[in-house]
Amino acid sequence: MSDEGTRDTDLDRQAAIAAKLKLAMRRLPGPVSLITTCEPGGGEPAGMVASAVIPVSMEPPSMLVAINQSTATHGVVSRSQRFCINLLGTEQTNFVGLFANHTMRDRRFEGEQWGYAEGVPFLKGACSNIFCRVSEKLAFGTHELFVGEVEEVTGADTGQGEPLGWIEGDFARLGRLA
Repeated sequence: MSDEGTRDTDLDRQAAIAAKLKLAMRRLPGPVSLITTCEPGGGEPAGMVASAVIPVSMEPPSMLVAINQSTATHGVVSRSQRFCINLLGTEQTNFVGLFANHTMRDRRFEGEQWGYAEGVPFLKGACSNIFCRVSEKLAFGTHELFVGEVEEVTGADTGQGEPLGWIEGDFARLGRLA
């Protein structure tokens, strides 16, 4: 078999694995959050919907977000080195469509529901707001992983809202079984 034939077989295999992985990940429930940031020096805010958000460590307190390198938000996080993870509640599904549709970019931060902490926008009614400063980055494939040291957390102690989840390509409630 030629090198080109081997390469094509490898690409076909990778595509098949990627398709199966995508189906498997649809079964993995995850939180729905907005990653928000702002251009340095008080510039324009930017944001995106994310479910690839995980805690890394409690010593030091840190979070990881995976951001596609082709998004505008990726560039702004890279320049500002700051971001906020806004954990959405079930009553905030409207923000998902707004932040997922790039044609609505100009309307994302309208309204009194937005606040700013040290120049970083945050959703006032979110279940929690986790403010981070980038401390590590790792580019891999189409995404870049940003590890942020947590500088502040708001809303976590209020029990406000029912956490919004995502499973099988649709919204879900994330709650206790009991």
